[in-house]
Amino acid sequence: MLEVILVELKIPENVGFIARVMKNFGFKNLSLYRCKIDENSYFTAAHAKDVLENARVIYDLEEYLKQFDFAVATTGVTAESQERYLRRPIFTPEQLREYVRGRTAILFGREDFGLLNEELELCDAIITVPSNPEYPVMNVSHAAAIILYELNKGKYEPEPLDIASKRDVEILLQSLETLMRKTWFPEHRIRKGIVMLRRGFGRSSFTKHEINMLVGIVRKTLLYMEHIKEKYGKS
Repeated sequence: MLEVILVELKIPENVGFIARVMKNFGFKNLSLYRCKIDENSYFTAAHAKDVLENARVIYDLEEYLKQFDFAVATTGVTAESQERYLRRPIFTPEQLREYVRGRTAILFGREDFGLLNEELELCDAIITVPSNPEYPVMNVSHAAAIILYELNKGKYEPEPLDIASKRDVEILLQSLETLMRKTWFPEHRIRKGIVMLRRGFGRSSFTKHEINMLVGIVRKTLLYMEHIKEKYGKS
């Protein structure tokens, strides 16, 4: 079980945005330590107001963290020379998935200067989102979105696409070959065209539905050509 702990967030909207992100990725346990909350928090939470309404209020962060099996601090600052040990070792969100265990807390700090050194000391690991060294510090809600996505990666994957088989493609190619012959393509261009189309479709990721749609268009075109031929008696 993972719990998100927000530490002294000063912008009420950010608290709401993080609640919303949590619900996006299936997390519901939120705790607030000295955070500023007002009606804007509930507005930005949108349909995740329940996450915010059920949030715990913390009065003693150090004592509260004792109940967890693993506590993770987030930071955008990783290269300070002084007290460097506080920010090492550092993990990416993807790497952290391997270490999350039992009841885990992940702490997000203040918008202006993040978590204090004494708060970092309370945590078992440090996590950061790799970003441009010229501007590494992200908005706290954006960082939360990336980290929570990675920690829950795979849970809400879309259904796999029903990719067209080689047989599906060959049915389309047969219809296209018929169309080319009906429109008087030279024989050598037909052979060349079919090979090029086969290889093009082979490199693609068309679904069965998309291939069937193309087959339907070609067949309707052929039927229309036959209709015109019968109507006007032209060969």
